Amino acid sequence: MISLDTNILVRFFAKDDELQLRKVHGLLGRKDTTFFVCDLVLVETQWVLRSIYEWTCAEIADAFSRLTSIHNLEFENEARLRVALNALQEGADLADELIIKTSRERGAESFATFDKGIIRRHKGFAVLP
Repeated sequence: MISLDTNILVRFFAKDDELQLRKVHGLLGRKDTTFFVCDLVLVETQWVLRSIYEWTCAEIADAFSRLTSIHNLEFENEARLRVALNALQEGADLADELIIKTSRERGAESFATFDKGIIRRHKGFAVLP
């Protein structure tokens, strides 16, 4: 298994450096190789695509959804990622949604935050301290 860094995904999506893009395609085209993408790499990739390339949440959600259809890519928790991508499609922050989903999976009874958006999205679970 080969773990992928943020810059690999950014090149894959942005297509802004032809030489590096060819290398990424060569890497991902390897037969009998599995690639791993951790949640933090997805969060960093989202940040780069939004802040540098000015992609919308919907564009990022669509691009990441396409990633989940690549047979030799593995994620920390694909079900959690899919739920977070649905929220991202609606304008939520990917990092926030992954944090909430992970907290619930780990058995948290509630989530203390000052973020009013999270509190609205996750009524009853996200609470003011």
